[in-house]
Amino acid sequence: MASFNASRGDRDSDWPLFVQGGPGDRAKPSAWQVMVLNDLSGADGRCAGATDDEVFGVLGQWGVAASWLEGRKLAVVRELIRRRPDPRDSATLPEPELPWSWDDRLAREISLRLGLSVPAARRLIWTAWALEARLPGIGLALDEGRLDASQVRMVVQETDVLADPELLAAAERIILDGLARCRTWADLLRLVQRAVVTVDPDGARKRREQEEKENARIRFWREAAGTCALMGAGLPTDEALTAHARVERRAQAYRAAGVKRPIEILRVAAYLDLLNGVPAADRVARFRAEDQAETEDRAQARQEAPPSAGGGDPGDGPGSPSDPGGSEAEDPDPGDYPCDCPPGGPQSPCAGCGYDDCRCGDPDAPGPGSDPDGSAAGPSPGVASEVNLTLRHLDIPFLTAAGRAQRPGEARSLGVLDPALARRLAEMAARHPGSTFCVTITGSDGHAIGHGCAKPRRQRRSRKKRGPPPVPPPPASAFTFTPRDDPGPPGGFGSWLLTLPGRAGQWVVDLHPVPAGECGHQQESPRHDPGTVLRHLVTVRDGQCGFPTCSRHASESDFEHARPYEQGGRTCGCNCWSCSRSCHRLKQSSGWDVTEIRPGYHQWTTPSGRTYVQEPWQYPA
Repeated sequence: MASFNASRGDRDSDWPLFVQGGPGDRAKPSAWQVMVLNDLSGADGRCAGATDDEVFGVLGQWGVAASWLEGRKLAVVRELIRRRPDPRDSATLPEPELPWSWDDRLAREISLRLGLSVPAARRLIWTAWALEARLPGIGLALDEGRLDASQVRMVVQETDVLADPELLAAAERIILDGLARCRTWADLLRLVQRAVVTVDPDGARKRREQEEKENARIRFWREAAGTCALMGAGLPTDEALTAHARVERRAQAYRAAGVKRPIEILRVAAYLDLLNGVPAADRVARFRAEDQAETEDRAQARQEAPPSAGGGDPGDGPGSPSDPGGSEAEDPDPGDYPCDCPPGGPQSPCAGCGYDDCRCGDPDAPGPGSDPDGSAAGPSPGVASEVNLTLRHLDIPFLTAAGRAQRPGEARSLGVLDPALARRLAEMAARHPGSTFCVTITGSDGHAIGHGCAKPRRQRRSRKKRGPPPVPPPPASAFTFTPRDDPGPPGGFGSWLLTLPGRAGQWVVDLHPVPAGECGHQQESPRHDPGTVLRHLVTVRDGQCGFPTCSRHASESDFEHARPYEQGGRTCGCNCWSCSRSCHRLKQSSGWDVTEIRPGYHQWTTPSGRTYVQEPWQYPA
């Protein structure tokens, strides 16, 4: 349908070029084309005076232009490759030729300029190089807008396994010939994978077997909604299929037990339960407890709500939307069975043992603590221990943990935590004996200015005659932080008492000053190596490596002197910082320089003369 306001007199004469099949709709990308698209779209993107057909034409050309712009960026990366050849390669190539290897430090410079991680910068360099040295036809397709940037990266990655130039060229021809038939990402992925396996079937088998033996891995990350993702990659196909089948069987057992949840939710529960050794009967009981609580909440809400004019809620009653399970959701009498299967009428399969003929009442058969396929499952691990092992570093504002504020927390291995989850994790960690707690004081910018580690408070022993053993104090019910009658460390923030919910006793926290801004040299060491307290305070202040795009945790980095100790540099927080081993070597290479502007602030100067500053870690506060 055409939709434009011709009466405004603002319709550009170039718009008809962008109808379907028009010259503008089929134009090759160029700088001039980008300028035309920008003028037609307008500063606000409203495409004044255009029909719908013409707007779709411009939209498609913007996609083509984006591919062309990506190709221009990669061309500049190739120029940097020419200017940063591998210093170990003595061969001199003519200026237009692309080297077959380059200085690895180039990735550091590109990561700083484009705000990428170093691994991402390495992948960008490899893609730029491969599009000229290995896949020139794919590079041309990018420049012409037939492939976009993400598709090109996928093609480069999928064809990396082909080392033979002839096999690579054959695969590229198959891909280019099939491009016109690809409408979606999935179509292109199948085309590329089929091309690689077609030209090198034996190599495909060898690569799969090598990946299974050497590069299998588990990945864990935070999703945008605050949930977690857990993924296995490089898995042996036969074992992965078997595992997937076990998950499906367990999910179907939950459904057969009458659990009213979408099948994907049941699969997630089955996946986690099989990993954590949770018996099927326990999960079914948990689902039913959640349903019962929800039913009670709805009933209470109806009692508190004013009566409706119709004399009743149309959603009440069995089988209604407010009671999706209907009368079938009521639990049957379990009799003597430890599961929900009534005598003489077992479910198929049983949610407790997984057998079609329920064996939960048979003492010689696997009980409800077994997997549906009969394999024994170990005891369910404590949740707190899992949190403690997985989320090694939790940064949670104290007011959030104490329930007096709604500020987000953060887990270094996971990401930002919403306040409710942060509070729950803090309480779970507090109840676990293997957890350790520190308190960090931050300034208005979130940078650490004070820090102390919690240590159990020791009671003084009386010299009087021993009587009956003292009654242990009851566990605390909440986080508290109260001052002690003690000045604490010199230049610090006093000495405090900390209580942890679910744990008896108190913890002493002596707050030391973190070396930032003006340094009082309280923890300075006369030797090259720092003391334990100084090393810890610098780690807390820096948070991670002092290179701006390196994310290695400070506790896993070297303790580095800004001014070398041998040249009179202090072993103190005002002259020392955290630096990963690879960044440490980079600092010592030619063309690179690092200066500490002030404690915790490090300025890096690259061989091109550009400067970049890394600040101390910013804590949630």
